[in-house]
Amino acid sequence: MKKIATLFFMGPLVPAFGQFPLAESFLLNTDGATATYEYFPGPPPTTETVVMDDSVNCTRVCYDDDYVYVRTLNLPEYLMGPWLMNPNEPEAQESQYRIPRYPVEETGPKTAQPFGGALGIAVNGIKLYGTGDGRSYDASENENNNMGDGLWNGDAWASEGETMDPTGAGHPDGGGNYHYHATPIYLYDDPATTHSPIIGWAFDGFPIYGPYGHQNPTDASSPIVRIESSYQLRSITDRTVLPDGSMSTPPGPSDFTAFPLGTYWEDYEYVDMLGHLDEYNGRFCYTPEFPDGIYAYFVTMDEDGVPAYPYLVGPDYYGEVNAMETGGGAGNVTFPSSGLTCLDGTSTVEEMNEVVMTVYPNPATNVLNVEGLEAGTFEIYDSVGKLVNSGETGGTISIEELTSGSYILRLFSAQNISTTHFIKE
Repeated sequence: MKKIATLFFMGPLVPAFGQFPLAESFLLNTDGATATYEYFPGPPPTTETVVMDDSVNCTRVCYDDDYVYVRTLNLPEYLMGPWLMNPNEPEAQESQYRIPRYPVEETGPKTAQPFGGALGIAVNGIKLYGTGDGRSYDASENENNNMGDGLWNGDAWASEGETMDPTGAGHPDGGGNYHYHATPIYLYDDPATTHSPIIGWAFDGFPIYGPYGHQNPTDASSPIVRIESSYQLRSITDRTVLPDGSMSTPPGPSDFTAFPLGTYWEDYEYVDMLGHLDEYNGRFCYTPEFPDGIYAYFVTMDEDGVPAYPYLVGPDYYGEVNAMETGGGAGNVTFPSSGLTCLDGTSTVEEMNEVVMTVYPNPATNVLNVEGLEAGTFEIYDSVGKLVNSGETGGTISIEELTSGSYILRLFSAQNISTTHFIKE
């Protein structure tokens, strides 16, 4: 099926515009397409196809000053299934998320990704589940189960990878929630000679890219390479010591035939910059959407295209996470009753006229003079999309309080909008 066109919300803007996360990265269903999936009615390989009545991709995308809100039925546009060793079938799951537009690094204790459930949302509205399969080793039962000891936590790709479908590498859980654990292959090209697109957003607001990026993270002219994880399997012959050096009480399984290395998160260790990424599976880098740089996570896989731990996001998020965006709040956010601009045909922003605006002097020290759209409300964003100043202008804007660097100015007046760059000396 041809990918559904994304609705572009503000006309021709500069690439690093501060709409963050970029609302236009989400795939919005604009033609009423409904979901389909295949299943095995009996022994493989014979399949049957089910045509659902439920919408694919995102059904609504809105934003306000702080968040982008996304509504979805959690169904992709491609033909799902069939699933080996998985009797579950996908069901429409209306979910509503919010992603912070202006993410920041968590400078205090980091927030752990959930051991089960979503850590973010893909651009097609599908849940991005975490590394865990919701189970851990239970020493009293010598098995992995939902009531385990919580010390050796099951890796979902290791235990469930064979049950993913061939088109998207996703599958439904027992509640009918179709989701990804590692590599949403429909959303990026492999191999690739250009930078991978954004495949989703973590709940801390930072983007998740496919597996290809620039070799030098801050040189957009450097070669495109497969971005590698900095985690590796530990060299262990028992499971008595956890990766942080503490003792495991009780220990994990010592039978590496029944529980091979890679069964658990704790079978891996982070080696400082062994690959391209940090312990959160991200890095600060230049990307097509953020040419001035952004912290970003990446899909990780090995040279054979096999998903590589930690797959999407590391054991902890890099950025600040609001409880509303994670845990039990994921998918249960209430859209505000007012103050939203939506991209489903009801947006007034779509109808605004792009007006050419110039500013001088540029570079500037204390004051910007504006020509082309002199009067109105303005917003100033820094190079990574954070709103740093706003107010009203009659033709001049004070920038005395800004630090030196590159900025983006947008100005609104009636049904007009204008965007430009400037440099603060």
